[in-house]
This record gives sequence, structure tokens and C-alpha cells, in this order.
Amino acid sequence: MHVEELKKHLLELKHAADQQAVVKLDLDKVERLMNRMVDLELCDECESGLMELGEEYKRLKIKAPDLEKTDFRSHRKVLNKLLNHVHKVHKIVPQNYYMGVFMPLGLTFGMLIGLGFLENMVYGFTLGISFGLAIGAGLDAKSKKEGLTF
Repeated sequence: MHVEELKKHLLELKHAADQQAVVKLDLDKVERLMNRMVDLELCDECESGLMELGEEYKRLKIKAPDLEKTDFRSHRKVLNKLLNHVHKVHKIVPQNYYMGVFMPLGLTFGMLIGLGFLENMVYGFTLGISFGLAIGAGLDAKSKKEGLTF
């Protein structure tokens, strides 16, 4: 299934489902991913993931007014499989990905430094969050500059 065809199914599902379902299915994120995948040279696993996602959207479009928890779970499972592949193989990440990774790490290390060396946890939190934000923002800017975000 080609990306353009999948985008068509995605837009049809967006119009068929209510706003709450669109948010739960995270269709805006998927749309950004599809726009980014147009530029990629797709491998076999990308093609199979897109086909699986297209079949999922066809199924969800039929059930659109009455989506259940199992529908959201199955969609999340298929989407995560594709997102993991795109991240591992093609090194493409969502917006603010590194900020979400490095801020908790910085907070953890800041707490350890604050308790161990500074003997004041507040200074450690501040220091850790600052370093986490700086590293995450730098890596996010670098990946955006290189065109590796969606």
C-alpha cells in the first residue's frame, strides 16, 4: 500500500470518527508520519507495516461511530510496530522526543548529585532539569535540522 493511499484512508477515518476518537487514535501524529514517509525510501518492513495500518484504518472506518477499547488497543499495537521500525531503522523520531527522554534522566541524576554532593535536593533538581532540557533541546534541534523528525 502506498503512502498516498494510506493518507486517503486516514483522512476518511478522521471525518468518520468523532473528535475524541481522533485524539485517542493519535491520527494527527500518524498524519505527520505519513507526510514524512513520502520522502523515505521504503523497505519491505515499512511496506508491510503500511499495509497493516491501511487494513486497520479500513476496519476502523467501518466501525467509526462505535469504537471500543479493543479497537484502540489494536490500532496502538499496529502503530507502535511501525513507529518502532521507523525509529530503529530509519532513525526518525517524533517531535520533542529527546526532550522527553533526557529531562527525566537529568532529573534523576540531578537528584543523586543533589543528595550526594550538594546535600540539597532542590539544587540537584534544578541542575538536573537544566542539563536534561539543554541536552534534549540540542538533540531535538539537531534531528529537526537533519530532517529526522515527524
